[in-house]
Amino acid sequence: MNVETIVSDVKGAVEPYVAKGQDVVTLSFETLKQANSIVIDGVQGLVKTNLDAGKGLYSAAQSSYEKIKLDGIKAVAAKPVAYLPEGKTLVISAYKDTVTIVTKTGEELYGVVKKGFGDVSAKLTGSTTLSGEVKKAKATVRKTAKKATGAAKKATAQ
Repeated sequence: MNVETIVSDVKGAVEPYVAKGQDVVTLSFETLKQANSIVIDGVQGLVKTNLDAGKGLYSAAQSSYEKIKLDGIKAVAAKPVAYLPEGKTLVISAYKDTVTIVTKTGEELYGVVKKGFGDVSAKLTGSTTLSGEVKKAKATVRKTAKKATGAAKKATAQ
């Protein structure tokens, strides 16, 4: 055996792994881009929700303070509860919105990561079907089966 034969054999054996590696890197990068987009949208939603709630609470506190200044200390001492800012609904609403946003973002992120992991696994094992292609194929098969069943019923009815 000469060196050229050994090099060409090794090169032929390694090239498929290099190609798979490049595909895995590409798929991983695409998955990370999608995940990044989902996380950024979720964080922006959280910031907006909580910023709006903070502005509302500040406004309520400011109006309560102005009311205290107008009415005086005696009125506040007589009925202190009347001068508390009305922020309970804002806080509860912000909390509910936060939970909704975090839950939705988590579910979307889980779906993207699961799909990406499945695609990478399929690429590494040499499977030619990726998760999206499998779903499309199943849908096509179902549609074709429904059409065939309908056509068979028509044919037997005639």
